[in-house]
Amino acid sequence: MKPTTEQIDIVVVGAGYAGVIATNRLLASLTEAEVRRVRLTVINPTDQFVERIRFHELAAGTRRSAFVPLTELLHQAAQLLVGRVEVIDPDARTVHVSRPGRTEIVMPWDHLIYAVGSTAATTIPGSREHGFLLGDLDGAESAAAAVRGAGPGARIVVIGGGFTGVEAAGEIAEQHPGASVVLMCAGTLVPAMRAAARRSLTRSLNKLGVQIQEQQPVARIEPGQVVLADGRIEKADVCIVAASFTVPDLARTSGLAVAADGRMRVDTGLRSLDTPGIVGAGDAIVMSGPAGEHLRMGCAIALPLGGKAAETVLAQIRGQEPEPVSIGFQAQCISLGRKRGYIQLVHADDRPRPLHIGGRLGARVKESVCKMSVSLPAKERTKPGAYPTPKGPTPKSGS
Repeated sequence: MKPTTEQIDIVVVGAGYAGVIATNRLLASLTEAEVRRVRLTVINPTDQFVERIRFHELAAGTRRSAFVPLTELLHQAAQLLVGRVEVIDPDARTVHVSRPGRTEIVMPWDHLIYAVGSTAATTIPGSREHGFLLGDLDGAESAAAAVRGAGPGARIVVIGGGFTGVEAAGEIAEQHPGASVVLMCAGTLVPAMRAAARRSLTRSLNKLGVQIQEQQPVARIEPGQVVLADGRIEKADVCIVAASFTVPDLARTSGLAVAADGRMRVDTGLRSLDTPGIVGAGDAIVMSGPAGEHLRMGCAIALPLGGKAAETVLAQIRGQEPEPVSIGFQAQCISLGRKRGYIQLVHADDRPRPLHIGGRLGARVKESVCKMSVSLPAKERTKPGAYPTPKGPTPKSGS
């Protein structure tokens, strides 16, 4: 670590949910003396924050944009560099950044926050060529154009029985009542939820006209059709894939310790297992030990992880040992168009409780959660800790 009188360079890679809140909490928490020494740069492919939890609305045409200018969200002391990090050099403590139409630059760092997020996986052959990947912005925008162009009577197939697939099917069916919307699930509908919740979701989707086909794994997607694992063929004027997610390969190609799926491995303080100066947050990390076993990809965990990553870097700057992370869940939230929602209350480890909020109230709660996912990280610019972090599950005896 540099002597306390020298400048400290902090680089945040990624300006999604985790990167924005990490940046704001860190800068808003600095003392006057630290402010004079710290230079923080956020590196992101665009100058826009992308509301990924709105992609189903984008695909359905409910909204025209999922962008918020980063200048409206980031702390005024943050320097934004539009570019893509091609490699992280943990030995030289630099990042190599490519920028459209410009030469690559090399930036030094003393502390780096790795918050690159996730992207849509292409595990189904033909999904990118003949379908629309809902986990990517381009896929969501292209899906919207395809759905609009398909016209009344079109058969729109949504592949994926998880939260994203359910939301996409419901939103599209509501916005395009003349279309025939089919939701295909490889297994059961939202298997992580209670049987009562699945029945309720099924009823709501059926009321919107969605046809649910469970236990229908897809083998491949071809022009105008979906080929199922058993060889049957289903017509698809538009095919939207909301099946699974993957992470960028940056950590692996940079030689950092990663899990089999490419997520950077971190300790309970969110520090890279082999380079403690790199702190991770969001979808692209996996935490070692029981404290991280219940964590899943998604905004609900990316935000508190981003806040905790900021606290870890602050502790490192001050020569302190970061506190172990403890993060839990409170609810699982699903929208079913604009008029219905389903809020499943859960234990800290994400196990469902026998309590829920449904109907119009559920829709209002879900919309409030979506809005707070942007407004509270922005509030952290002046009020660090504005986004609350639920405590994680109590460690099991003997663990």
